[in-house]
Amino acid sequence: MTKLINGYKKSCKMARERIGELLVQRRTLRSQGKSDMIQELDLDRRIRLLYTEYTDMREIIVHLTMLSKALQNLKT
Repeated sequence: MTKLINGYKKSCKMARERIGELLVQRRTLRSQGKSDMIQELDLDRRIRLLYTEYTDMREIIVHLTMLSKALQNLKT
């Protein structure tokens, strides 16, 4: 269970980093007046999807952690 939780934590970290990269890219393109490129790269949708995945993974981590603690309490 711990491996699974740690895997989700690693995935969350990677998703958060990627969201940050995409936000910087969007901000840079906006400042350069390249709104068409933002649409072409579909940055807004990609950021939204990654944020949704990140949020879902955080919820899974919470539930797995609670389950892990409950299982440990049953063993004792």
